[in-house]
Amino acid sequence: MKRNYKILAYKILSPIIAIFLAAFFSSLVILAIGKNPVEVFYTMFRFSFRRLDSVAIILYNSTPLIFSGLAVSIGFRMGLFNIGIEGQYLIGTFLAALVGFSFKGLPSFIHIPLVIFAGIIGGMLWAYIPIYLKIKRGVHEVISTIMLNYISYSLIHYLISEVFIDRTQKLLIRTPKLLPTALIPKLHGFLSLFGIELPKHVYLNWFFPVGIILAGIIYYMLYYTPFGFELRCVGQNPDASKSAGINPENVFYKGFLLSGAIAGLVGLSDLMGYFGYMDLDFPRGYGFDGIAVALIGQNSPFGIIIASMLFGFLKRGAEGIQTLLNVPMDTIVILQALMILSIVIINKVMSDYIKQIEKKGVA
Repeated sequence: MKRNYKILAYKILSPIIAIFLAAFFSSLVILAIGKNPVEVFYTMFRFSFRRLDSVAIILYNSTPLIFSGLAVSIGFRMGLFNIGIEGQYLIGTFLAALVGFSFKGLPSFIHIPLVIFAGIIGGMLWAYIPIYLKIKRGVHEVISTIMLNYISYSLIHYLISEVFIDRTQKLLIRTPKLLPTALIPKLHGFLSLFGIELPKHVYLNWFFPVGIILAGIIYYMLYYTPFGFELRCVGQNPDASKSAGINPENVFYKGFLLSGAIAGLVGLSDLMGYFGYMDLDFPRGYGFDGIAVALIGQNSPFGIIIASMLFGFLKRGAEGIQTLLNVPMDTIVILQALMILSIVIINKVMSDYIKQIEKKGVA
């Protein structure tokens, strides 16, 4: 029992040490550009947390990353690398937008679930291709998902600029606007019940609590359902799982499609809660950021929530130091990259040390 607590403590300390290590190396970068690291980090915290609306913006920034990190973590749990979250969420977002502006005359309580369902289906369809190729043709999922990302970029570009372009717009190439019944409500009305008043420029919406709830569902699925047990077993050792009566191919199919379904939700907060349409400049990069979030969160659903909020804070803090101190946004990109490198290295060191502890316990 004492050994289990020791192992848990090391797992918790691992990302914390990585964050401090990344902050240290980032300080060297900040010094190299002639700025004071203490002033930069203080400004980031002060700009991000001094007002409630700024905290709400952090939560809004973290919302897509929660879904992205969860989608990536499902693949990691199976021992697969779903690098295609980027393409899957773009396809899902486009199908959601299509349903959002095409289905007229529906009430909100029907239209909103239909739009969300369309996003889920789009992510699943784009995830089905690589897992089919892997199981039936032996194509590695990293290669197929990366290639499908590029295909999705071009396909979305064509559909938006040629097929479903809003002809009423002369300067902006985008889809028609979603109907009002397809837009997700903000959290302003709900929060006002507790005396929290947010300004109109804050777009925190109901996808944030949905992401939190989904993380709880994924946690329950992983540790308290037969499928979650099979998924973790296959991720640890597919051959041993097969000997125990588990069909790894069946688990791969279900798990990868689940990953794609969650990926289909990544862009919906921006689509339904902020832009109201999809254009050629629709936010990208959430899929790749989700890999970093899953790594920092150590594939734990609740760890992913914390890591997503950390990235949301970094994005908000970057705006502050760029505005107030004239520090380039690239500094935050460097900080994120250093975090990823640090967590990978420290995770490796910690996991090796934990294995030694476990071996001593068995002995």
